[in-house]
Amino acid sequence: MKVTVSRDNLLLGLRRVIPFVGSRTTLPILNNVLIVADGQSLTLSTTDLEVSIRTSIPAFVQEAGGTTLPAKKFASIVGALPEGDVALETDPNNQTQLRCGRSAFKIVGLDPKDFPEDKEFAEEWAFSLSSQELKKCLAKVSYARSSDESRHVLNGVLMSVREGMLSIAATDGRRLALIERSLEEQTAPDGDVILPSKIVGELAKLLGGEDKVGVKLSDARAVFECTDTVIASKLVEGSYPNYRQVIPDNFAHSAAIPRVTFEHVLNRIALVVSDSSASVLLAIENGVMTISASSAEVGEASEPMDVSYEGERFELAFNPDFFRDPLRELDCDQLIMQFNDGYSPVALAGDEGFIYVVMPMRG
Repeated sequence: MKVTVSRDNLLLGLRRVIPFVGSRTTLPILNNVLIVADGQSLTLSTTDLEVSIRTSIPAFVQEAGGTTLPAKKFASIVGALPEGDVALETDPNNQTQLRCGRSAFKIVGLDPKDFPEDKEFAEEWAFSLSSQELKKCLAKVSYARSSDESRHVLNGVLMSVREGMLSIAATDGRRLALIERSLEEQTAPDGDVILPSKIVGELAKLLGGEDKVGVKLSDARAVFECTDTVIASKLVEGSYPNYRQVIPDNFAHSAAIPRVTFEHVLNRIALVVSDSSASVLLAIENGVMTISASSAEVGEASEPMDVSYEGERFELAFNPDFFRDPLRELDCDQLIMQFNDGYSPVALAGDEGFIYVVMPMRG
């Protein structure tokens, strides 16, 4: 292999694939990045056997070929190089000469034949939407998934298609975040898959822009194809609970709340909350919502704000993080809060197709 590539492009590609390098492995090859030069591009691939990624960057290929290099060390070296073109040349013993400006390195690699091959993928259903739209949808729900590793199904995020409608949902048993989007002019069949938390987190970093992302699915794997990057992941095994049954059929009351103001006030009041079990009290009456909290360790705080609400006095005790999580991901100016009483599920809405349902704290 003999190739020349810009240092910035090489570093960008390495940063995309580094998160998928196997961190706990007895297979040395999984610590490496597979580098393949062909045509007019350089392709970088990594895997931890659960998730794999392949990304391509433009390059001047003088001699096609490939090698594998220690991924994190190689990324550190490239990150320390001066700006300019990087020349890579690999000999038959998988030793790679790297030159950039006056800098020169010789890096010992491993035979690319030992790098795990991509498993054959039998696509069962597929759809596409803009990369930015998928990124936003995942961000608006993924915080609600469970962090309890014993609940492996709830650790993931559900992706479901029903009659051309895409639903993405996450729940930890105490709250639910759901967003729905119509798949226009698509013929994707109905189906459900559960995405692992790792792939959801990395997709949120990698996606963006108006380019389309193709989503290909089977019972066991998911593949996401962007313009120059392909990510494949195993799916979480198991059946997702019927999350729709926790959404009340109707609500007796609703209030329109300025989202940004609510977020700022809540952030201030939450400063006196001393531990995760402490709650914040929300009281609405006569067009004013007062948020308050107290703790023996810190003290107390209270702040009113104007809202649009007509009805009897309503009080709600809640974990402040459970409200702050969705607020920071939404775009709407007005947040719609719907409720029946202080002991039944409370719903938040505002962005198109989004609903968030949370159980109040008692006492």
